[in-house]
Amino acid sequence: MRLRGAWSVCDCGRSAWAWWVLVALTVGQFAGCSTPEAEKPVGPPTFPGVKLNLGVVGDPAILAGVTAARGEWAASRQAELTIALDPIRDLATIGDVDLIVFPGQAFGELVDRELLDKIPNAVVLPPAPKTDPSRPNARNESTDETPEDTFKNDDLAPVFRDQIAKYGTERYALPLGGTVLVLAYRRDAFTSAANQKAAREQGLTLEAPKTWAQLDVLARFFQGRDWNGDGKPDFGLAAPLGTDAEGVADATFLARAAGLGQHRDQYSFLFDADDMTPRVDSPPFVEALGAVASWKTLGPPGAESFDAAAARKAFREGKAALLIDRAERAGDWANAEGKPIGVAALPGSERVYEPLRKVWETAESLNKPAYLPVGGGWLIGVRGGLETAKKAAALDLVRYLAGPDVSTRLRAERDFPMAPVRSSQMGQGPPDPTSAPDVDARLWSDAVSQSLMALRVLPGLRIPQAEGYLDDLSKGRATALGGKAPEAALHEVAAAWSARTQALGPKRQLWHYRRSLNTLATLPQPPDRGK
Repeated sequence: MRLRGAWSVCDCGRSAWAWWVLVALTVGQFAGCSTPEAEKPVGPPTFPGVKLNLGVVGDPAILAGVTAARGEWAASRQAELTIALDPIRDLATIGDVDLIVFPGQAFGELVDRELLDKIPNAVVLPPAPKTDPSRPNARNESTDETPEDTFKNDDLAPVFRDQIAKYGTERYALPLGGTVLVLAYRRDAFTSAANQKAAREQGLTLEAPKTWAQLDVLARFFQGRDWNGDGKPDFGLAAPLGTDAEGVADATFLARAAGLGQHRDQYSFLFDADDMTPRVDSPPFVEALGAVASWKTLGPPGAESFDAAAARKAFREGKAALLIDRAERAGDWANAEGKPIGVAALPGSERVYEPLRKVWETAESLNKPAYLPVGGGWLIGVRGGLETAKKAAALDLVRYLAGPDVSTRLRAERDFPMAPVRSSQMGQGPPDPTSAPDVDARLWSDAVSQSLMALRVLPGLRIPQAEGYLDDLSKGRATALGGKAPEAALHEVAAAWSARTQALGPKRQLWHYRRSLNTLATLPQPPDRGK
């Protein structure tokens, strides 16, 4: 199959493509002609007459940036792109969608239904250097040039390149934007002379906490204190604790549990990777839930019912000195007084639980894995089974949207800001700095970089029905906030998870869980449905 592009070839004919996708993406090379014409500048591949349909799983607000980029791609490729603004509500009836934008937690469901095609290495890896046909083992000395690497796959942060974009070892999608939790804090509360004096008297240092226990102490110190000097008592911590559609409340609990329960010798976290037994009711999760539930006494009135938006509002209005939130929502933190806002990576734990021996260990260094909500971020993939021309155009569009230039524009959309997925983007500060003038851009970049480039990064659950498992978790958290013992609440969650796994087929779910961790061996195909 040969695809047309802006290439100059000799009358003796075209040599075989090394890989048709490579050429479709303008990174292939012709070779073998004895009388070549002078080379002309190579433009992007074109796909005249090809019509693509793009759909979204989840929040359609992410499509604002994709829609803005549509015209440039369609004009340069001589193709058409239709974007469905209503989200795909049922993957069983996905319709004629050719490309799918989705949150990472939907990955397993899409793979389970065989809705995604694999993305070949040729789409993302740089092209081979030019060679002289008469000297196959030598560089072309007349030009000595290497074709430009426009996608820059190595620029993707390892967690997005090697984990979030893959299921098992296979790449099924490319990342458009990420998400990561951070701690935001009012710097004036930390630098006030009165607050510093009071802290010294209690043996405290007002600085970003290194451990979760230190965060608790800080929140307790600020609770009920007039830390902003307005003559009225203020509050310590704003965090989503109630029902939260964004998933930040669940992610915050799991982030704290990860510090206590993600042992450095273990790949699995939420389940036993040998038999899918839930670990959510084990000691580190119980301890984390008890600590998180206690935060309702360290925040403004009604803190126990805060969702992410309510927590941001409390922080923005100066009611709380501390906030746990998604870093990319920095534009929602600014306060009317223009007080400076600091940002830090979430803390870690000095203790960690070893699940096989069921013992607590003192970590040699701070155990600080980064837990990423919604399966790590948002991706785009190509629908499986497309005919050749459509597939070539779809792969080109995926590469275009996930490339360094367009992805930088996508993450800065005010209606749907996203965290960076590339190393080169991490030093740029918040997605839209103009909407977050009070946020320290350097501290924001440092916190995001420390989290996304951590030694251990845990993308959120990505197996089939991940959303259902997390709904079960939310219900259990709610009962603990309502007064039920954390251990009893999590026993109920574990029972719900086991029942859900059994209904879906425990062997098939185990296959998915191991694949979703990227590093554990599995058979090429999952067990039959229901097994």
